[in-house]
Amino acid sequence: MLNVPQGARVAIVGAGIAGTTAAYRLAQAGHTPVVLEAADYIGGRIQSVRRGDFLFDIGAFIYLGSYGESVDLMREVGLGAQIQKFDAYGAMPRDGKLNYLDFNKPLQTILSTKYISGGAKLKLLKLMLFLLNNWKHLNYDDAAGIAAVDDDSVKSYADRELSPELLDYIAAVVVRGPWLINPERASVAQLLWTMKNFFKPYFYGLDTGMDALPRALASGLDVRLGAKVTNVVDHGNEAELTWESGGASITERFDACILTTTTNVTLQVFPQVSGFVREFFETTTYISSVNTHIALKSRPANPATYIMASPKEQPDFCGVIVDHLKARYRAPADKGMITVFCRDEWCKANLQTPDEQILSQVLGFIKPYYGDLSGQVEDVMIGRWERVVPIMQAGRFKHVAAYQKSVDPLARVQFAGDLEPIGGVNAALVSGGKAAKRVAAMFETVK
Repeated sequence: MLNVPQGARVAIVGAGIAGTTAAYRLAQAGHTPVVLEAADYIGGRIQSVRRGDFLFDIGAFIYLGSYGESVDLMREVGLGAQIQKFDAYGAMPRDGKLNYLDFNKPLQTILSTKYISGGAKLKLLKLMLFLLNNWKHLNYDDAAGIAAVDDDSVKSYADRELSPELLDYIAAVVVRGPWLINPERASVAQLLWTMKNFFKPYFYGLDTGMDALPRALASGLDVRLGAKVTNVVDHGNEAELTWESGGASITERFDACILTTTTNVTLQVFPQVSGFVREFFETTTYISSVNTHIALKSRPANPATYIMASPKEQPDFCGVIVDHLKARYRAPADKGMITVFCRDEWCKANLQTPDEQILSQVLGFIKPYYGDLSGQVEDVMIGRWERVVPIMQAGRFKHVAAYQKSVDPLARVQFAGDLEPIGGVNAALVSGGKAAKRVAAMFETVK
């Protein structure tokens, strides 16, 4: 029997939403988490920056209406007064004209819209039936169910079962808008997941920024910023970590460790990863994002909370989120803010492009929908993220299901973060909670 003390000391690598959730849950269970974060802020890929009159969410940008676990945790940590609910009033362009979609009235919107033809609407029923048949499988706990339909890309499925119109103006838009990838690179299972979770008629916003949740979770915990972990060793009955901080190299032993880093970093710092898990991590590739956050001198007249565009309209532009309509206090009452997202390939090509060149391109992308905003720009911030969430190409859900089955709940080094059936804030939060639960259960088992 392993000798593990009650109230064990657990290293958490990464202070993003997965790491801070894991640390919070472990502390609740009576353990002592120590969070090691290489950056100088809490939140990881959730980062909010206040500059002048504006609050920029330059990483993850929204809490979807389907993010029940996130909202429950917000209330649990005392953020209830900050939570606001906002209508998700969308628009999709076709032939240069915006078509507004009110998902508070989904049936009326679909029947009345001129965005797609009557024939395409009939074909859409087939896709909706496919979604309903797989509804119960679209969850964070077990990817095995949805893995059963993970043989097609969105494009191959639409080519066979739908129509070119539905591919270009529905399926492609659904995966490009949130995930920034074209339909040939996305699993049809990702299409279903997005249809279930993205198109709620509302969003949630936090007054003090997207990062209010990880900051609240980390409050009162031992969080060490500027601590870059360079090596992790699983000794069987404890974990040994080495990190750099303030020019010094520090090595300590902990009762367990949870790694919440991207898979490439995990492989670098924990070379003991082997077998199927190593293969799974090595084959994980990521979407990149260059988010352009534009603070405006006045608010655009366009009433949409977001715009998502077909590649037939613009190949590189994926969508816009209107920040002053998705949360309070992002801009003064007489000013505005919008965030523009572009497809993964464009982002990868522009990770190092100067801000002014990116802004010029982006203003061109959105000119058909907002007019010429060049004279309205008061400030701009560019979020550059080389790795955002894993690309969910056809077959990825099968690999996730196999990974979930391979998890050893008694291993002293656990993983969390980008390893759930789908990426995003809520998935990472759930993943962190599950890892903390495994560690806490392990300590209970071996007392």
